[in-house]
Amino acid sequence: MKFASTALSAAALAIAALAASPVQAATIVNLNGVTNASLNGSNGVTLNLAAGTYSLSFVKDVYTAFTRFSAPTGCDGAGMNCSQGWENSARYIIGGTTYLFGDGAASGGIGPLGVGDGYYSSEALSFANSGGYLDSFTLNSAGAVTFYLYDDFLGDNSGGVSLSVAAVPEPATWLMMFIGIGAIGGFMRRKRVTRIFRHA
Repeated sequence: MKFASTALSAAALAIAALAASPVQAATIVNLNGVTNASLNGSNGVTLNLAAGTYSLSFVKDVYTAFTRFSAPTGCDGAGMNCSQGWENSARYIIGGTTYLFGDGAASGGIGPLGVGDGYYSSEALSFANSGGYLDSFTLNSAGAVTFYLYDDFLGDNSGGVSLSVAAVPEPATWLMMFIGIGAIGGFMRRKRVTRIFRHA
């Protein structure tokens, strides 16, 4: 009985720790290639986030990739290394400092890094190569983070990017969760063994 009480207490602590984390599910930020593009983030999407560490990645949601050109040009046979084309890039601002994320370090006019100085021939190909871009940032206190696309001439832009912003649980939260799960598992195993002995 004492073991059961301990298991339930540990489980309750784990649940409380998880509930106290800033964000339980990822927040999706959809950035349109026209309405959310600027040179300074003035048209960006702002999230007010709690203190903590957050992961950042591209996801398939409303958008998969965007282009700042009217048509892809200069692509190689694999549809990569284009002089103009599709990309997955974004910028975000925390406390007045701008951070770059994705193809060409989101600088515009450079294109995807790691594949060459160029863009992709299609939206699908660009997104297929965006999985390698992962980033994280830490807020020491609650604050605003603004996400945007970097460009100044918007008349020929198309598409956009969707970003996943997810809170990373603190190590203590993971520890409490594992303790709670382990305690419940141990309690269930002990209960099953006791039943076996009763029926023997």
